[in-house]
Amino acid sequence: MRYEDQRALRTLIDHNHTAALGTVTADGAPFVSYVLYAVERRAGYDPTFLLLLSRLSAHTGHLLADPRLSLLITAVPTSVADPQALARVTIQGEAVPIAREAPEYPAAKACYLHQLPGQEHLFALPDFTLFRVQLYEARYIGGFGRAFTLDTAKLAAVLTMNIAGPA
Repeated sequence: MRYEDQRALRTLIDHNHTAALGTVTADGAPFVSYVLYAVERRAGYDPTFLLLLSRLSAHTGHLLADPRLSLLITAVPTSVADPQALARVTIQGEAVPIAREAPEYPAAKACYLHQLPGQEHLFALPDFTLFRVQLYEARYIGGFGRAFTLDTAKLAAVLTMNIAGPA
């Protein structure tokens, strides 16, 4: 994977905070919904994603029963003339709830709110749970002929790379 593709993937993930969330229902059927996410980068840990989800939502119940998930993040559809050339990444992982009394909860909450400040009111509601997504694999499509599968280590490297400098 070239540096340009790594940079494009990092930008896609960092500049979007919306994703389609795929979960598994109790009877094994796929279920897709829409969520917001924040990228968490903690010293000494691989990067993760944070999701703030209501226990009243079907997808939260699915994750509590079976934590496996997929997140699909796409570029803005108007960014290309041909929708098949749209940059996108599908991330596979597992959701782990973070208890409000856990020592890492305040830092995770602060990270989420730094990226999504308009969501602060949801933390006051008792049915919302903060989840940390343990990342397993990603499939990035950067356009025609630019498709890459990244394991956990390669995805972590992209999410921590320095992208400063000219485009």
